[in-house]
Amino acid sequence: MIPRRETDFAMTLNRQSLPLPGSIIITMVAYGILSFVILRARPRGSPSDFVTQLLAILPHAIALVNGLALILLTAGWWLIRHGYVKLHRRVMPSALGLISVFLVMYVTRIYLGGIKEFPGPQAVYYYVYLPVLIIHLILSIICIQPVIYVALIGLTHRIEDIPRTRHKLVGRVAVPMWILSLALGLVVYVLLYRKY
Repeated sequence: MIPRRETDFAMTLNRQSLPLPGSIIITMVAYGILSFVILRARPRGSPSDFVTQLLAILPHAIALVNGLALILLTAGWWLIRHGYVKLHRRVMPSALGLISVFLVMYVTRIYLGGIKEFPGPQAVYYYVYLPVLIIHLILSIICIQPVIYVALIGLTHRIEDIPRTRHKLVGRVAVPMWILSLALGLVVYVLLYRKY
């Protein structure tokens, strides 16, 4: 039988070594799936009635899930800044779960050909929509790995061990980027589906 101290050390060592490579692997898989979906040849012909109905519903469902994730993420950020660690630890995985649902719906929509061009005026397109979309996309791409890294630390470490990790340091950068990305995603939705 292995003494308890050696077992605790081995578990801590494994927990400490998991988040960085784990976050890189998950990020690369996500980038690979998104690249495949975005770069593949679009289906030709008319989509079935089911696909047409699904494509009509998905943007609104995606915005709803995105909005809920934004609320939970902002709440989680507020909770930790005010010392509510246990509540933070419950809220943040919920936000991450909603983002996972969002990503599945988003990839499904893109895979099925549900891309919509901006229908509004050209001036709004160039001076509002395009800058918002570009910033949203850049933040979405950049924040995936740090968000996963912070989430893996939070999910694999005990509360008392987290202060000895980079969770707080990376989270201070990742979470505001994630919040801004989600908020700008909602602005894109409003411009595409509500305003014009």
